[in-house]
Amino acid sequence: TPEELARVSKSKRNYARLLWENDGILYDGDEIQVGLVAQYKPPAGRVGVFLGNKATAPIYDISIHVACDDPTQLVVQPAAGQGALPDSLMPLGQARLFFDVKCVDVFATAPTLHITYTLAGAPTVSELQLPVTVAHFIDPVTITVADFFARWKQLGDAAIGEAQNVLKTPFVATDAGAIQWLRNVVGGAGFALIQGADAEPDNIVGVGIATTENAGRFGCLIRVEPKPAHGLTRVTIRATNPTVAKVVAANINMIFESK
Repeated sequence: TPEELARVSKSKRNYARLLWENDGILYDGDEIQVGLVAQYKPPAGRVGVFLGNKATAPIYDISIHVACDDPTQLVVQPAAGQGALPDSLMPLGQARLFFDVKCVDVFATAPTLHITYTLAGAPTVSELQLPVTVAHFIDPVTITVADFFARWKQLGDAAIGEAQNVLKTPFVATDAGAIQWLRNVVGGAGFALIQGADAEPDNIVGVGIATTENAGRFGCLIRVEPKPAHGLTRVTIRATNPTVAKVVAANINMIFESK
């Protein structure tokens, strides 16, 4: 229905914003609201899930847990030392649960957040994609302009991992703050911006390193080329691991498309 499509679109925008910002609303429905706050120190991190009751009656039997496709790549478990979830949550009440996350190896699929509760005798299950990706375990790294170009060429010649897309970004043609917003996104996504590394002043280049516990570290370079006259932006990712490149590219694409 149009209402469901609007809700999906809103949820996608919320998810996209949490790919480069560490706190915000993940889901806002008629009965519940789900907020997130995250801190990362690669290869580890902590994610807090905040469940708010928007209904006019209490909710009961609350359960919050996270499922990963492959626990040998990503481990998510409730943080130690926190209290249990309440037996019930009154209208406008809020419950929270923190999870420790650990990037053991490069992973391609974000985990699933399962929230169950009972309202007016009716059990409800909500499944949401949790914005925890391998790109969240990227730290910014500052290098010289010469080093950037050398590594950019080296990764391009090696063809280890490159992902490139040309995206429709009409806002770059109409919004005076669009270029700065693009820079904020790249910086928020874990990259150090390398000033003066591109002859075109509006182009953005950045460097980061994804850290895993068992598989090591993987360098990742990004180049964003906005074309305001055409309302388009080309995004190129080069990394020493193909999955890292694909995930970072997918995240950036979703962020730009949800603007």
